[in-house]
Amino acid sequence: MAKKSGTKHLKRIAMPKSFGLQRKGLTWVINPLPGRHSKSRCIPLNYAVIMLGFAKTSNEAKQILNSRKVKIDGKVRTEQKEPVGFMDVITIGDKSWRAILDKKGRMTFVESKNPSVKLCQVKNKTKIKGGKIQLTLHDGRNILDFDAKIGDVIQISLPEGKASGKIELKEGALCLLTGGKKVGNKIKIKEIIPSSATRNSEIKGELEDGSEAITLTKYAFPINDDFI
Repeated sequence: MAKKSGTKHLKRIAMPKSFGLQRKGLTWVINPLPGRHSKSRCIPLNYAVIMLGFAKTSNEAKQILNSRKVKIDGKVRTEQKEPVGFMDVITIGDKSWRAILDKKGRMTFVESKNPSVKLCQVKNKTKIKGGKIQLTLHDGRNILDFDAKIGDVIQISLPEGKASGKIELKEGALCLLTGGKKVGNKIKIKEIIPSSATRNSEIKGELEDGSEAITLTKYAFPINDDFI
């Protein structure tokens, strides 16, 4: 089976902020394969293994991947260019981590207490043949006939990939911000301001430090208290 197409090379100076690597240094970096996540919101699996402290060089990371001990969302992955994106659960041995964004928009990992559940946000909702409703989630997967609206987060059981619950995007919800100046912060929604002809929908809420903030609704990712 042929691999998916895409640009094979990526210069360090042009790499996305999510990589979190220094701009100056070696000319080339590993280019993640096209797939579940956009290039601007993921890092290659090789770098994830290094960031987690299991390897110091790309060759060491390759050896670990070839040992088939690394899983993403409960499935073994051996390709070093495999994209690891927001909310992916990476497992090495008997430990698991969840990929999130830090306050500078860089990909980082926090140890997961509940690696059997993944949170996926609804990005699109369409009606397909047979009158069924198809939900497209932020990691590219599709769910059929599940009651949720765009912006809600669906709890996915791993590795089966079945929907087991949802977290609604509504007033009073706790959200993780995935973009804007407050990226990486948690916010509790006080008000959702509807979109108009001249501006996008916004949310107004309270940050962890008690200050108030306004940001675009599309940056709000609803979570529960124990989402890690």
